[in-house]
Amino acid sequence: MRRKDAANIVPTNTPIEDVSQLTLRAEDEEDPTTAELRIPKVGPGFVFVYSFAYFGYFLCLFMPALFSLPYKIQLVDPASKETVLGLVVGISAIVLLPAGPVLGVLSDRSKFAWGRRRPFLILGFSVFAISAFLIAIAPNVPLILVGYVIAQLAASLVGVAMNPTLAEHVPPAQRGKLGALSGVMASIAGVSATLVGSLLLNNVVLLFLAPVAVFGLGVLLWVLVIPDSPAPERFQSVKVGSSLRSLLFNPLKHPDFSLVWVGKLCIGVGTAFFSTYQLYFLLDRLGFTAEQAGQQLAVAGGLALLATIGFTILGGFLSDKLRRRKPFIYIAAGMIAAGMAIAAIAPDFGIYIIGGVLISAGSGAFNSVDLALASDVLPDPAAGGKWMSIYQVSGTLATAIGPVIAPLLLAIGGGSGNYTALFIAGGVFALGAAVTAARVRGVR
Repeated sequence: MRRKDAANIVPTNTPIEDVSQLTLRAEDEEDPTTAELRIPKVGPGFVFVYSFAYFGYFLCLFMPALFSLPYKIQLVDPASKETVLGLVVGISAIVLLPAGPVLGVLSDRSKFAWGRRRPFLILGFSVFAISAFLIAIAPNVPLILVGYVIAQLAASLVGVAMNPTLAEHVPPAQRGKLGALSGVMASIAGVSATLVGSLLLNNVVLLFLAPVAVFGLGVLLWVLVIPDSPAPERFQSVKVGSSLRSLLFNPLKHPDFSLVWVGKLCIGVGTAFFSTYQLYFLLDRLGFTAEQAGQQLAVAGGLALLATIGFTILGGFLSDKLRRRKPFIYIAAGMIAAGMAIAAIAPDFGIYIIGGVLISAGSGAFNSVDLALASDVLPDPAAGGKWMSIYQVSGTLATAIGPVIAPLLLAIGGGSGNYTALFIAGGVFALGAAVTAARVRGVR
């Protein structure tokens, strides 16, 4: 029997680790697109661990982004909080911008016997813990900046470990559903971040470390359940230096991937205007205290969560069923733009909730196909670490661009509180994703 025929025959009692080895060997010899069609379906245990670990990961990202970091900066420098927040978030993202792709290449070529992704995951969790503690005890802005730069490094380490999983271990027919679940976990983490954050204001150290503890449990389950193995020989034989140079790919050779990358950037910049500054919006325009703002954001988030989950799950299911991804990008961009316009003119919390729910629903529609769409257009699915890291750079770049531009928009007309201009600009950016999606040719 020929080896490539044998790869099709997987005994029912074969451990999932052995199945991944078969897949990797197939990738060594065949077109990666053909090999990925042989990936076996994943079971409930895989789905649960994948979802819970992403919840912990997003909690580590969103607790600072949505609540704890703005709150900490307000404690340290209340007079210049808008500008300082933009600088801290923007500088840390710019400094760590190359980290994801470089770490992705290193992860692709990792030769550890216990897996090429797991070491990066465990290291990322450890760095998250260090950064959280450092920010919590920081007495000034420079130390907060150092801590948040370390947090971005942690996010990159975890990202190169977890993000390739969809392309490497999940068959195309299940990617929309699992990608949707990760979107649901992001939404739940966002609501949890504001609610839990408002309850932990009296203990700043716990405010920053609680998300890390949750993620720690997810990391443990991931290491025990999600398959991993050393890099295939075809990756190990390539020098790291030449691999790093390959990160500078020609967008003209991979137009679909490039367009999807730009679309994610547009959505990311638009929503960053809203998510980064929503706490200050409630404090400055609507007059809430920090504790009241956290509780109100949790209320708004609970309503938004229903819309997000509905659009994420429905979008993921329908995108797999219909074999279409682009219509969900159109819907997402339209809803986010509409929500931004409503939030821009919101005179009270009720109108703000309507805008926030629309933005969250649009984000859910986008999340339902985000990772699946990226996985569908990867130039080389076997090199998931490299290409998914390049893809995630768009999100990182968005978090750098958004907060840096935001203070300029807030200052239009004098002062530092022109949230109308900020949110309208966010809606315009979000619509850019619809334009790029329309030009993608390889995916419907």
